[in-house]
Amino acid sequence: MFHNFIAKLSEKEKKILYITLAFAALALMDRLFLGPVLDQLKTIEDKIVEQEDTIKRDLRFLAYKNKIVKNIEVFSKYFEKTQKDADVVNRDFLSVVEKLATKNKVNLIKSNPSEVKKENNFTQYFATLDCSGQLKDVISFMHSINSTEELLKITRFNLTPKRGTEGEVTASMTIAKMIVNPDIFVSQTSSPKKAKKK
Repeated sequence: MFHNFIAKLSEKEKKILYITLAFAALALMDRLFLGPVLDQLKTIEDKIVEQEDTIKRDLRFLAYKNKIVKNIEVFSKYFEKTQKDADVVNRDFLSVVEKLATKNKVNLIKSNPSEVKKENNFTQYFATLDCSGQLKDVISFMHSINSTEELLKITRFNLTPKRGTEGEVTASMTIAKMIVNPDIFVSQTSSPKKAKKK
């Protein structure tokens, strides 16, 4: 039947029919085969680009690895490896303050632990103290507290001239000591080891 239909067509009509059939076959091939394949290739290309970005990001992190390890070594002295009792922390804390007062020729009148504030990654211990001495010595004492490696900081202070003396002052201040959570120490120091094993 199809042969009879073609036999009745002129040469020009036959050419048009063959061209139409060729286009129809190409369109069918595109829909059934080329389209899905091209879509799959596009998906694979997108995944490759995504993986390349991930690799580049990871390589940047690896480039900072040595710097991170060095920073951990520098700051590890600020991390407590075990959680100390509050009484122990306060005793050590006030002992450091007393030594700094003696070193700076400041008379420590009174020093008492006060409140404790717990945060996610650290705990702050506070102490109040009264002291007296020459203004320059008290200022030096305050500077020593703020610059010590014990993570101490004066959060409040009040200076008043001492009656009947020349150049002497009395000072009341609140000092905070920060203790970094031991869990931070564990996670920071264990990470490089894991990375090294890989």
